[in-house]
Amino acid sequence: MSLRYSTASGQLSVLVTDAALATMLSLRQVKVRDKEAGGQLFARFDGSDVVIIEATRPTLLDRRSRYSFEPNRFLQRREIRKKHVAGLHFVGDWHTHPERTATPSGDDLASMQDCFRRSRHDLTAFILIVVGIAAPPEGWYVALVTAAGVQKLSLITSDDQGEAKFVERSWSRKSS
Repeated sequence: MSLRYSTASGQLSVLVTDAALATMLSLRQVKVRDKEAGGQLFARFDGSDVVIIEATRPTLLDRRSRYSFEPNRFLQRREIRKKHVAGLHFVGDWHTHPERTATPSGDDLASMQDCFRRSRHDLTAFILIVVGIAAPPEGWYVALVTAAGVQKLSLITSDDQGEAKFVERSWSRKSS
């Protein structure tokens, strides 16, 4: 099953592929002892769409508890370089919350805005996915994050056969 999200205006589209979806779903906090998990989102650009190919898993050096996830930034930077060589672009982060319907905390949003501001990139926004216990789309929070703010995305298509249904959108990278 792949999922496609879009802004209310339909100006851009984000496709979460089966592989990325499977990683995030497998780490939901469904048991009382499950710790928060998270990772990075890596994508390719298909015309004007961003296609999330991979959601990385937590590492042994990440700090995790029931209510927090703090990734090892050194390992994350190394992973960004490695994936870039393979043709994938870092486009954001994801993590779980131990609640049925995920809602990002103020710290979640501030951290992503700070990451966007401090990173070297050509993107107009980063993507934040917070994974709740309920299946998507109900349990998920998906948004675009810039230094200036956050824009929640809405699910526009779900494909249970795993085939991408591309819609003409204008995902933009900054001009160099």
